[in-house]
Amino acid sequence: MDFEVVVEAVRRGVERATVMGIKVAIAVVDGGGLPVLVYRMAGSYQFTHDVALRKAITAAYFKRATGELAERAAQNLPLYLGLTIHEGLIFGKGGLPVFKDGALVAAVGVSGGTGDQDEEVAKVVAEALQRSL
Repeated sequence: MDFEVVVEAVRRGVERATVMGIKVAIAVVDGGGLPVLVYRMAGSYQFTHDVALRKAITAAYFKRATGELAERAAQNLPLYLGLTIHEGLIFGKGGLPVFKDGALVAAVGVSGGTGDQDEEVAKVVAEALQRSL
Protein backbone atom coordinates (compact mmCIF):
# COMPACT_ATOMS: atom_id res chain seq x y z
CA MET A 1 0.00 0.00 0.00
CA ASP A 2 1.46 3.33 -1.04
CA PHE A 3 2.13 5.60 1.95
CA GLU A 4 0.96 8.75 0.16
CA VAL A 5 -2.35 7.11 -0.73
CA VAL A 6 -2.94 6.16 2.90
CA VAL A 7 -1.98 9.62 4.16
CA GLU A 8 -4.36 11.27 1.68
CA ALA A 9 -7.22 8.96 2.66
CA VAL A 10 -6.66 9.68 6.35
CA ARG A 11 -6.45 13.41 5.61
CA ARG A 12 -9.89 13.22 4.00
CA GLY A 13 -11.20 11.50 7.12
CA VAL A 14 -9.72 14.22 9.32
CA GLU A 15 -11.38 16.85 7.14
CA ARG A 16 -14.76 15.12 7.49
CA ALA A 17 -14.36 14.81 11.26
CA THR A 18 -13.44 18.49 11.49
CA VAL A 19 -16.56 19.50 9.55
CA MET A 20 -18.60 17.27 11.88
CA GLY A 21 -17.04 18.93 14.91
CA ILE A 22 -15.50 15.76 16.36
CA LYS A 23 -11.97 14.71 17.27
CA VAL A 24 -11.11 11.17 16.21
CA ALA A 25 -8.35 8.69 15.69
CA ILE A 26 -8.11 6.92 12.35
CA ALA A 27 -6.30 3.63 11.78
CA VAL A 28 -5.52 1.87 8.52
CA VAL A 29 -4.31 -1.73 8.42
CA ASP A 30 -3.32 -3.90 5.50
CA GLY A 31 -5.30 -6.94 4.35
CA GLY A 32 -3.64 -9.07 7.01
CA GLY A 33 -4.61 -6.71 9.81
CA LEU A 34 -1.14 -5.23 10.30
CA PRO A 35 -0.97 -1.49 11.07
CA VAL A 36 -0.04 0.83 8.23
CA LEU A 37 -0.94 4.18 9.81
CA VAL A 38 -2.64 5.39 12.99
CA TYR A 39 -3.40 9.09 13.42
CA ARG A 40 -4.99 10.73 16.46
CA MET A 41 -6.36 14.25 16.12
CA ALA A 42 -5.23 16.71 18.79
CA GLY A 43 -7.89 16.94 21.46
CA SER A 44 -9.28 13.45 20.95
CA TYR A 45 -9.46 11.11 23.90
CA GLN A 46 -6.18 9.36 24.68
CA PHE A 47 -7.61 5.88 24.13
CA THR A 48 -9.08 6.58 20.67
CA HIS A 49 -5.98 5.46 18.77
CA ASP A 50 -6.16 2.03 20.39
CA VAL A 51 -9.90 1.63 19.76
CA ALA A 52 -9.54 2.76 16.13
CA LEU A 53 -6.73 0.26 15.54
CA ARG A 54 -8.70 -2.57 17.12
CA LYS A 55 -11.75 -1.75 14.98
CA ALA A 56 -9.58 -1.82 11.85
CA ILE A 57 -7.99 -5.13 12.84
CA THR A 58 -11.40 -6.64 13.61
CA ALA A 59 -12.77 -5.52 10.22
CA ALA A 60 -9.74 -7.05 8.49
CA TYR A 61 -9.89 -10.37 10.37
CA PHE A 62 -13.60 -10.88 9.73
CA LYS A 63 -13.72 -9.10 6.35
CA ARG A 64 -16.86 -7.34 7.55
CA ALA A 65 -17.92 -4.01 8.96
CA THR A 66 -17.61 -4.01 12.74
CA GLY A 67 -21.10 -2.52 13.06
CA GLU A 68 -22.49 -5.52 11.18
CA LEU A 69 -20.58 -7.86 13.49
CA ALA A 70 -22.04 -6.08 16.52
CA GLU A 71 -25.59 -6.44 15.17
CA ARG A 72 -25.09 -10.15 14.48
CA ALA A 73 -23.56 -10.74 17.91
CA ALA A 74 -26.42 -8.90 19.65
CA GLN A 75 -28.89 -11.33 18.08
CA ASN A 76 -26.90 -14.48 18.89
CA LEU A 77 -25.59 -15.01 22.43
CA PRO A 78 -23.32 -17.97 21.57
CA LEU A 79 -21.76 -15.93 18.75
CA TYR A 80 -21.33 -12.95 21.07
CA LEU A 81 -19.65 -15.07 23.72
CA GLY A 82 -17.43 -16.74 21.14
CA LEU A 83 -16.31 -13.42 19.72
CA THR A 84 -15.68 -11.69 23.01
CA ILE A 85 -13.15 -14.23 24.23
CA HIS A 86 -10.70 -12.97 21.63
CA GLU A 87 -8.65 -10.20 23.20
CA GLY A 88 -8.31 -7.05 21.18
CA LEU A 89 -11.36 -7.36 18.95
CA ILE A 90 -13.91 -4.54 19.00
CA PHE A 91 -17.47 -4.80 17.74
CA GLY A 92 -19.23 -1.52 17.13
CA LYS A 93 -19.61 0.94 14.27
CA GLY A 94 -16.49 2.50 12.81
CA GLY A 95 -14.51 -0.41 11.35
CA LEU A 96 -14.74 -1.12 7.61
CA PRO A 97 -12.95 -3.53 5.28
CA VAL A 98 -11.66 -2.27 1.93
CA PHE A 99 -11.85 -4.61 -1.07
CA LYS A 100 -10.27 -4.33 -4.50
CA ASP A 101 -11.30 -6.81 -7.20
CA GLY A 102 -12.90 -8.99 -4.53
CA ALA A 103 -9.78 -9.21 -2.36
CA LEU A 104 -9.37 -7.58 1.03
CA VAL A 105 -6.61 -4.99 0.66
CA ALA A 106 -7.06 -2.88 3.80
CA ALA A 107 -9.36 -1.99 6.65
CA VAL A 108 -10.13 1.27 8.41
CA GLY A 109 -11.04 1.96 12.02
CA VAL A 110 -12.27 5.23 13.52
CA SER A 111 -12.93 6.15 17.15
CA GLY A 112 -13.83 9.35 18.95
CA GLY A 113 -17.40 10.13 18.00
CA THR A 114 -20.65 8.22 18.30
CA GLY A 115 -20.84 4.94 16.43
CA ASP A 116 -22.65 6.62 13.55
CA GLN A 117 -20.09 9.44 13.41
CA ASP A 118 -17.20 6.98 13.46
CA GLU A 119 -18.84 5.03 10.65
CA GLU A 120 -19.31 8.18 8.54
CA VAL A 121 -15.64 9.13 8.85
CA ALA A 122 -14.55 5.53 8.21
CA LYS A 123 -16.59 5.47 4.99
CA VAL A 124 -14.81 8.58 3.72
CA VAL A 125 -11.41 7.00 4.39
CA ALA A 126 -12.39 3.59 2.98
CA GLU A 127 -13.82 5.13 -0.19
CA ALA A 128 -10.66 7.20 -0.72
CA LEU A 129 -8.53 4.09 -0.30
CA GLN A 130 -10.68 2.01 -2.62
CA ARG A 131 -10.49 4.64 -5.37
CA SER A 132 -6.70 4.91 -5.12
CA LEU A 133 -5.55 1.33 -4.54
